[in-house]
Amino acid sequence: MTVLKEPLLHFLLAGAVLFGAYSWINRAAEKPNASAATQIRFHAGDVQWLAENWTTQWRRPPTPDELRGLIADYLNEQLLAREARALGLEDNDVIIRRRLAQKLTFLIEDTLRRAEPSETELQQFYAANAQRFRSGHRISFAHIYFNPRRRADAHADATEALKLLLQPGGTPPIAELGDSLLIESEFHDETEQSIAGAFGPDFARAAFALETGAWSGPVESGYGLHLVRVSLAREGQLPALSQIRERVVEDWKRAQEKSAKERYLAELRKKYEIVADERAGALVAPAGTAGP
Repeated sequence: MTVLKEPLLHFLLAGAVLFGAYSWINRAAEKPNASAATQIRFHAGDVQWLAENWTTQWRRPPTPDELRGLIADYLNEQLLAREARALGLEDNDVIIRRRLAQKLTFLIEDTLRRAEPSETELQQFYAANAQRFRSGHRISFAHIYFNPRRRADAHADATEALKLLLQPGGTPPIAELGDSLLIESEFHDETEQSIAGAFGPDFARAAFALETGAWSGPVESGYGLHLVRVSLAREGQLPALSQIRERVVEDWKRAQEKSAKERYLAELRKKYEIVADERAGALVAPAGTAGP
């Protein structure tokens, strides 16, 4: 029963049906049956499909005249498509080629999307990818800004201010030490990414490297120079599986899709012979290697 739940098995079965249908259609097309070659088959199921699509789009069933128009459009499309294939208009057409590849990709993804991981599979995936689900390191900090555009030597002023802040028992008026800046002077429980968004990546990396509980600096940002005091540093945490179960399931499904598509493409490369000239051959990925 475990084998029957394997997503790759479902996909391979679907692929076998597709290839079988394709081969059957080709054999049928090769038979000298002129009447079959000129037939456009239309069934009650086609009428139902057209009516249901209309109802879904317009929130009401089509009138008799509208339904007759839908059928006429459908048959015209079939006639034009059949004649276009007979004329070979689809040959070397990049849009049609990409559309067919896209449809097969959608079939692969839809087939695999129906699979659900067992509890054991989910636990194993969660454990093997713990770093992916771990929350980032966070810090809380205050800063004093020194504007290089308003000061003759902002670095020297920041260094002198730091000496005052580090004096034993010294409590200088922090608000009077620096310059005004149109962002907050204190930040709480921030990730490196969020700090980088406010001050720039260099400042964020430097802030996360500072000791906790003391003023440090000067640290340069996109605005100028800052004295920084990290008050709290919190290591990244791994939430329990129960807290992020839906996210883990989605990531598992994406991983299954990617792996199965890579294996399927590798098998297709074995099924079809890829012939390339000497210059192009070196650029063709070997069988078993996933394409972009």
